[in-house]
Amino acid sequence: MFEFTLTNSLNDALQRLCRLTGWKKVTRVMIRIGGVRKINPELMAFVFAAAAKDTPAEGALLSVMILPVTVKCLSCGKISVSEDSEISCPLCGSKNVQILSGLELNIEALEVENDTLNYD
Repeated sequence: MFEFTLTNSLNDALQRLCRLTGWKKVTRVMIRIGGVRKINPELMAFVFAAAAKDTPAEGALLSVMILPVTVKCLSCGKISVSEDSEISCPLCGSKNVQILSGLELNIEALEVENDTLNYD
């Protein structure tokens, strides 16, 4: 399952960011994932909770936004959007399509805590 690999990579990135920035705790992580990746948000949140144990992200809330798949049919020229991860043209049924969006994998936002803030 891709959720395990993705969650471990996300957790590694969060730990690296905490080391570089001095953040002490990550309290919320918001990610955007394209529908082509076929992620189960509930499973990912469960795996994230386990992977984040004993790290700065332990206890953090994971919010997953699944983005629609947009394709351009190279046979009939139609551009279509689908909430499904199906990669074919809904008009002519062709699988000869170009993916315009749906492959995204981004950390959209983080909420973090610091021990102290110094504005000098």
